[in-house]
Amino acid sequence: MRSPLWEPTQTRCTGIDWSAMKNGAKKPATWRMRRLEIVVRVLRKAGLRVQRLRRPREDRTADSRGFVLHRGYRLPPKSLRRRMCGDAFPIDSFFFLSAVLEATKFSARLGYAKGARVVDIGCGLGRLATGLLKEFGDVHYLGIDANEGFVRWCKENIEKYHPTFRFVHLDMANALYNPGGTVVGKELRLPVDDASADIVYLWGVFTNMVPEDVEAYIGEIGRILRPQGRCFLTAFVEDDVPDVTLNPTNYVPYTCDEPLVCVRFSRQWLFSTLQQHGLQVQEFRYHGTIFPKHSEIYVAKAPD
Repeated sequence: MRSPLWEPTQTRCTGIDWSAMKNGAKKPATWRMRRLEIVVRVLRKAGLRVQRLRRPREDRTADSRGFVLHRGYRLPPKSLRRRMCGDAFPIDSFFFLSAVLEATKFSARLGYAKGARVVDIGCGLGRLATGLLKEFGDVHYLGIDANEGFVRWCKENIEKYHPTFRFVHLDMANALYNPGGTVVGKELRLPVDDASADIVYLWGVFTNMVPEDVEAYIGEIGRILRPQGRCFLTAFVEDDVPDVTLNPTNYVPYTCDEPLVCVRFSRQWLFSTLQQHGLQVQEFRYHGTIFPKHSEIYVAKAPD
């Protein structure tokens, strides 16, 4: 039985262009990524200051038609974006440029080549998909999320016009995002064939997840990732802390007044869990994202 992941497939997958990276193609992409990261950091700080000074205004036109048109791309209305984990996402320019920043990591650090197959776990409102569209055009992409409303928006506003981008709802239980979910822990099975994904991406997923579910997802990443594939994820990770802390006190600069607003892991626990499932950390950027305390982790299959 075929997986629903890569239909429709229009071009043959060429996988990851490691030779181009070795020959120096990585450098310009890395410089561009770093420049864009500086711009997005400044934009976030400036945008948050403006938001504090002004009362938030709803865009009734966007809410009535279901999207905001920004630089020719459909963005979710602000009313939906306020439900995302990220204080600056309601700012159109920040949402869009942060999406492009994430996409630049694919060429700079993840070896993306035309035809590579991408799985976006916790795709939310299609932020990465929007960035990939801007950077690469049509991509063989599958977005998976536990929020059915988010997936519906992505289907109606991205998949409908770009059918190589596909979105599916996974009813995974999560106390913050999907408390009524029916799938828990080891019951997890992603709709992806074994060893079929070139790049697996998880932004802000483990940051709001209990350890049992993190282990289940890591097991699935190990199953679906190709031998030469790469995985990118973010997490709250520190040394000299308990293995897992739910909503740690005075750790992040915002209120943790709901379940799983912030889940922090010890580096030893997270890295050893990855190793147990045949994965190894290739690069760890401590507090390396534009959001407070988020660390970036680049992972590959461990050699046999």
